Amino acid sequence: MVSEAPVGPDERIDTRVDFNHGSTNYTLVIEMKTNGAPRFVRSAIYRLESYTTRLRRTENPISGRQFIPMLFSSYLSPESRAICADHNVAYLDQVGNAHLAFGDVYIDRTVAEKPKSEFRALRSIFSPRAGAILRVMLREPGRAWRVADLAEKANASLGHVSNVGKKLFERDWVEKGKEGIVLVRPDSLVKNWRENYRRPVGRRVTGYTHLHGKQLDDSLLGLLNPNPPWPRLIYSLNSAASWLAPYIRDGTNWYYADDQGAELLRETLKLKTTTKGANVILRIPLDESLFEDAIEPSRGIYCTSPIITYLDLWNGNDREREAAELLAEEYFPWL
Repeated sequence: MVSEAPVGPDERIDTRVDFNHGSTNYTLVIEMKTNGAPRFVRSAIYRLESYTTRLRRTENPISGRQFIPMLFSSYLSPESRAICADHNVAYLDQVGNAHLAFGDVYIDRTVAEKPKSEFRALRSIFSPRAGAILRVMLREPGRAWRVADLAEKANASLGHVSNVGKKLFERDWVEKGKEGIVLVRPDSLVKNWRENYRRPVGRRVTGYTHLHGKQLDDSLLGLLNPNPPWPRLIYSLNSAASWLAPYIRDGTNWYYADDQGAELLRETLKLKTTTKGANVILRIPLDESLFEDAIEPSRGIYCTSPIITYLDLWNGNDREREAAELLAEEYFPWL
């Protein structure tokens, strides 16, 4: 094994490993990356392709030596591993994910676990504060956003928008251009978000009302509202999906509300406290940005945004996940 072996006048390989297998000479051309995010993986692959091309040109053809480009990192996400596979680059990370194929040798290993650093990174990207920024971008995939405009729209600080944009860029979910950052891989973003999503933190209130269906909706017409200073009260989960993309007939009614909205709901539906048979489930979330991008699918009817409705449902039971998929077909055809 040779570390920092020269390739050209100004370039050196991080590590080169020469070995024989059968009657063939092989060389692992290894590039090491501390950060295995897709953006850094792509740059590493371009370097590896350049290295191996030069080595093949300079190698004595009589030797028949085969060069195998390989990437090593502390952790390679599924997206990063897929990029390596697309470019026929072998890989290995410290978690245990590995792929190496040459001659009659085939090694492929996938490890489900992620390092704590990856969990922390994903939590920061999909935190409630960052989520407000993501939801704005997901409403218009392909639009170029300047930091100031995105910050204003998401009610976030310039610094926080810049930090989120940097993390999205590292994962290849956005591109940077003259007009700002553009969300170019909304499908990958949403798939990762749903895997790391947690329903909003907050107080949970349950109760029973004798009102059902249209009678219940009519009783709330004109009272649902996402904007202060009036009580905030909106449909969520299956109740929101019934207006956005009807699928499940659910006898439970779901809402997000602030404290005032919760009291209004109790009075309007004449909610009774019960330990069994509750048909109203209300959550009072700490994240008030959920109200800021509520939509009005019908006059006087307010629901969580399609993306929040989708994430809430996808993280539910099998029937709710089916409803989420139907919702995606309606609102996120790219997913």
